[in-house]
Amino acid sequence: MIRIFATCVLCALLCRPGLVMAAENQDQKLRSLIVKGLENNLGLKIDQLDFAANAEDLRLEEAQFDTLFFAQTLAERVKPPFESVFGGFSESLSEEYTGEIGLSRRFRSGLTSTMTLGSLWQSDNDSSDNLDPRYRTALTFNLTQPLLKDFGEDTNTTNLRIAANRVAQADLSQQLEAQLLALQIELLSCRLAGETQIVLLQQQAVALAEELYNANQRRFKTGVIPISEVQQAETELANRQLKLSEADQAKQLDFSELNRLLGYALPQDFSAVGLYPLTETASFPQLAEEEPLFNAARHKNLTLRLASIAIDNSRIEQSFFQNQLKPRLNLNIQTGLNGLSGDERDPSTTGLYAGDWADSLSGALAADGYQWAVGMEFSFPLGNRAATARLNRAKLQHKKARYQQRDQEDDLRRALQQQRINLIKAFEQVGIAERFEQLAETSLDQEQRRLDEGLSDTFRIISFQTGMLNAKVGRINAMVQYFSSLAQLNFTRGIILERHDIDLNRVTEENSLETL
Repeated sequence: MIRIFATCVLCALLCRPGLVMAAENQDQKLRSLIVKGLENNLGLKIDQLDFAANAEDLRLEEAQFDTLFFAQTLAERVKPPFESVFGGFSESLSEEYTGEIGLSRRFRSGLTSTMTLGSLWQSDNDSSDNLDPRYRTALTFNLTQPLLKDFGEDTNTTNLRIAANRVAQADLSQQLEAQLLALQIELLSCRLAGETQIVLLQQQAVALAEELYNANQRRFKTGVIPISEVQQAETELANRQLKLSEADQAKQLDFSELNRLLGYALPQDFSAVGLYPLTETASFPQLAEEEPLFNAARHKNLTLRLASIAIDNSRIEQSFFQNQLKPRLNLNIQTGLNGLSGDERDPSTTGLYAGDWADSLSGALAADGYQWAVGMEFSFPLGNRAATARLNRAKLQHKKARYQQRDQEDDLRRALQQQRINLIKAFEQVGIAERFEQLAETSLDQEQRRLDEGLSDTFRIISFQTGMLNAKVGRINAMVQYFSSLAQLNFTRGIILERHDIDLNRVTEENSLETL
């Protein structure tokens, strides 16, 4: 009996272990797990690729305002037959070689400008033209400016601004995924730490049951107790072995899930002991009142920040479709300089434009010839139903986005209220569980003394042992619930990474360098 009591006391002592690390070491060990998950988790790597893809989409939209260089050339030979009114049959013969280079650019105001330098070499049998072959060179400028529809920087940068917002959304989504991952790691680590302690408790409970069963066998052989007490002890031993197997199963499953989140970076002999101070006294959570807590969380909560960007996108689209209701009125302006040169058909005369291609270019620059044109282009679909429908749809989308933001704010307020209650009640339940544990230990101690004096029996001692085990398991579970509630609240407040002093950008950059 003395051995049974000593084992019971040992069980109580092991649940107040010296194995628990100091708070700083506990936080550091948990932080290292979260960082490992941020570095190795495949889901987060996928989000990083999504961010990179959206950044390329932004570059794609910016490229629409890049300057375009173009060039083209053409060779043509034409020989159509014709019949002159002066009688006889003849034919027209001409050869042309053309080439041009130029620059074109679209500006954010909607203006499209083109500058072209073109040249033509032409030879024919038209005797009315004194030059054969001849060169024509022209430098032309074309401007097209929308005045109503598609006018203005806001309208023409719609896709660019939406693409920039999508980059921001991808970044926030990546941060949100990282916070969710940190929360999952915290919750699994806490459960694993609790299950590790519970496995230790169940192992000690099995040892107690074996001790009691062996002692009862000896007492039965000496005729002190009936066989029923031996059977009761054996039954309880089987029950505790079953609970130990179930606890070990839960521990192994949670370890497997945690290892998956960390990219299978944990060794198989990883110990969760020391991740959380589950056997120490919990400290009362210092929390602000509900309204200050909500106001602080509203500025950090990533879901609300994503909703704000969605509202901005819908506003940008609404402004664009509002512009598309207007008629199209474009101002077209063209101006140019041109020059001419070539070989004289009659060598006995010297023409004004005789010369080679360089002469035609210098003539163009000297404004031997010029051209200009100004025009207006107008169009408007009768009824304009398509633009009206798109605008109405954009207005509905904008209203929907604002409703969604308000709904998410309500969800945030409700979640903070519930998690605040959960945390406070979890702390209260830890205190109750500690008192329950102390009472159960005292009761078992007293019943053990009665058994030593022959005033109790196997059934009662098993009952009190079970009560003590349940009390200790209940306290561990209460502590797990307390730390889980704290992690959930930190996530909702948007400070779960800050709490562990983790900079996601730094972790991502370091991981990228390691990959390279």
